[in-house]
Amino acid sequence: MAQEIKVDILVIGTEAAGAKAGIEAQLAGADVLMVTKGQMGRSGTTLMAGRGVQAPIGHMDPRDSPEVFFKDVILGGEYLNNQKLVERLCRLAVTEVTKLEDWGAKFLKKGDKFVQYMTPGATYPRSLHPVGMGGVQFRKALVSETKRRKVPVLEDIFITSLLVSDGQVAGALGVNLRDGQTVLFKAKKTVLATGGCPQIYRMTDASRDATGDGMSLAYRVGAELMDMEFQQFFPYACYTPPYEMAQFTGGMRYFINAYFYNSAGERFMLRYYGKEKALRTETARAIYLEAKHGFGSPHGGTYVSINHLPDNLIDDWIKREKPYYLNKLEKVGIDIRKDAVECGPACHYSMGGVRVDENCETNVPHLYAIGEVASGMDGAERIDGGPAITWCLTMGDVVGKDAAKVVKDMDWLEPDAEQLGQEQAKIGALWNRTSGVKGFEITKKVKDLMYDNCSLVKEKHEMEQALAAMQALRTDAVPRLCVSSPSRVYNKGFMEAWEADYMAELSEMVIQASLMREESRGSHYRGDFTNRDDDKWLKNIVIKQVDGKMTFETVVPVMTKMKP
Repeated sequence: MAQEIKVDILVIGTEAAGAKAGIEAQLAGADVLMVTKGQMGRSGTTLMAGRGVQAPIGHMDPRDSPEVFFKDVILGGEYLNNQKLVERLCRLAVTEVTKLEDWGAKFLKKGDKFVQYMTPGATYPRSLHPVGMGGVQFRKALVSETKRRKVPVLEDIFITSLLVSDGQVAGALGVNLRDGQTVLFKAKKTVLATGGCPQIYRMTDASRDATGDGMSLAYRVGAELMDMEFQQFFPYACYTPPYEMAQFTGGMRYFINAYFYNSAGERFMLRYYGKEKALRTETARAIYLEAKHGFGSPHGGTYVSINHLPDNLIDDWIKREKPYYLNKLEKVGIDIRKDAVECGPACHYSMGGVRVDENCETNVPHLYAIGEVASGMDGAERIDGGPAITWCLTMGDVVGKDAAKVVKDMDWLEPDAEQLGQEQAKIGALWNRTSGVKGFEITKKVKDLMYDNCSLVKEKHEMEQALAAMQALRTDAVPRLCVSSPSRVYNKGFMEAWEADYMAELSEMVIQASLMREESRGSHYRGDFTNRDDDKWLKNIVIKQVDGKMTFETVVPVMTKMKP
């Protein structure tokens, strides 16, 4: 018998988006519970955030405004954004981002004004500059405010399914990873804040947790997904062992004039773009192609170097910026004053996700999606400089307040007994299956297939091969997922098996949508359709499960103010 917990609002995910929703709902008088498969503030992607969070407050340039921010986001997303949603979030950014300072985050300031800096895609300086790494400051603020407001949090809870009642979400089923016991959550409103799916790629700088759980959870109860072909790669992940992916070399590009070199010592960016610096997707694509065609570094990237600069200029930059990766590189014998550093693309962020409206509601009643698990904010490409955290904070504000208003007059729905029984049986079957295919074996194949065949440069024949292999994995291997150890106490294999299922499913969506979109736009680049085609493809691709099958259709983006 599963443990049963009743709550007004269940928030799945506890980092920026989930924490903000939970805090705002609690402040509005709702009974809230936040759950996470890890530990709050020590898992998820928010902790890994860099130095930016955007707010159009105009402290560095009074010409900035929510309207200008809106325009920048739509241009960056190449018109596939939901403009109703973006407009609402851009206006909320003025108040909701700066709340982080009230809650304990520290930002660079000049007097009573925030320091804001320019980033690619912004018309005016808009990114607030946290002291040190942004993720650390955001974590400190959100965790402390969650504790101060006494918002309940359950850690080490892996959600295995959403539960429905007559087509409406009635809560969720999960497993307590500390003892393996099943937990039934009954909720009037359920909020997905589980992040994106960058872990479907071999090269990723995202948190180990970013396996797209919430996307699959929503899809399996009838929610629509959208824009899954748009996955963003960051070009500056450190490939130098033993710090692959964990360190960014972006500071060498953003704040000092670094050069890229291939294995032949050529400054290849000049060949691609006629200049050394390009937008990050363009840079990532050039690095990927150099490595693919045999001119990469030993670990699959290229090189970034600042050794053409005078020593005192480099020393001044180090003193000013204090790059956090410097000591770690020096421990493996790399001195950035004279040595090049291996770097390359890493899947960084998912533009695609659960389709929501301007209220962050999905097409399934009583289910919200916020933050990176959702889609519609970014369109074909997220602009640089920190809007991901901005969306988390503003969407959390929308949902926390809106959900709290309506739950007072609602009653709990009783989950469908047949579905509940099937989901419990599925959990039990996995615990009892001790031989078969382990989760990590599937995820390795998924990651390799996706990075090699459906990442920065997409070709039809490569994607078709990947699709056939992915469908075979889902048909032949996923049903044989097993947990090799009988222990139910922090059994890593249980979570890995479930995540492998999610990742294979989402990867098929990405491949199918990428094959369908016969153009290049934003982060989606087809080697066989290199131009943007507004006549045929000014459309979003929507994915939905119908009668157990994955279906795809196109819809016209929500365009209220701006058109190409």
